[in-house]
Amino acid sequence: MVRMLLLLGVLSAWPAAAQVRIAVSAEPPLPVPNLMANAEFEAGDATGPEGWGAGTSIADAGSFERLNEDGRSGAFERVESFTSTTNAYLSRVTPVEPDTLYRAGAWVRIRGGTMVMWLHAWVEGKRFDERAYLHSWGFSPLVPEFVHLEWTDSPPPDEWQWVGREFRTWPGQEQVNMHLGAYFDRSDMDLDGAFLGLARTTLTVEVAGGLLARVRVVNEAGEEIWASEDLGGAAGLTQVIPDLPTDIRYQVIATQPNGTEVAAWYPEAQ
Repeated sequence: MVRMLLLLGVLSAWPAAAQVRIAVSAEPPLPVPNLMANAEFEAGDATGPEGWGAGTSIADAGSFERLNEDGRSGAFERVESFTSTTNAYLSRVTPVEPDTLYRAGAWVRIRGGTMVMWLHAWVEGKRFDERAYLHSWGFSPLVPEFVHLEWTDSPPPDEWQWVGREFRTWPGQEQVNMHLGAYFDRSDMDLDGAFLGLARTTLTVEVAGGLLARVRVVNEAGEEIWASEDLGGAAGLTQVIPDLPTDIRYQVIATQPNGTEVAAWYPEAQ
C-alpha cells in the first residue's frame, strides 16, 4: 500500500449533507500516449502494416499477411514461421527518452510455437536488449492425440493475450527497435495492438465539499491501492500517490460519516 504523503485536516464545519466532490489528476495524464505509429495495423497492404518491416532470418522460411477483420478492433497481422531455425518478425524503430521507465507490449493470439517481443538498440557500442515471450504447445506432436492443449500451460488459441513488460532506457539512448513475432520455433500467431509508452504516473486526489470518514483508491479489479486513516469527519483531503502503473484505471471512493459513498473513476473512460 502506498504511504499517504499529505493529508489536510478539518477545514471548516461544512454540513455533512453537502455534496462531496472528487477531482483526480495525474502526471503524466492518463491514458499515456502510444509512441508506436500505426500500432493497430489499420494502415497497410496485404503483406503488412504501413511503416513496419517484416522479415525472416532464413529466406522464404515464414509468411506475413495483414487481414482487415477479426482483430481486436479491426485489422491484425498473421505471422508464421515454418521451421525451428528461423524467426519471423514485424519491426519498427521508435524514438525514446534516455533513462526513462517505459512499458511495451502487444496482443497475440497464438496457435502454436513461440512469440517474442524483442526490444533492442545500440547505445554507445553496447546492445540494449529486453524481451518478453509467450509459448504454445499447439504444434507438439503429442497434441492432441496424446495430450490435450488445455492440459498444458498454453493459452487458448482463439483468445488474445497481452505480452509485454516494463523497461528503463539507458542514459544516452534515443530509440528502441521493437520486434514482434515468431522466435526460432515453428509458429503460427496473430498480432495486434502494439504499445510503447510511459510506465508510471503520479496520481493526485482531491476530495472536498462534505465531511469525510475515509477515502480509498482501488483499481479495476477492486484491489486497494491506497486508503486513508480514519478521517474523523475531516472536510477535505488532498493525496499524492506516486509510482502507479499507467495501464489501468483508478477509482476514488469517499465515505462520509453517515456511510454514504461517492466515487469517481480516473480516467473517466477507457
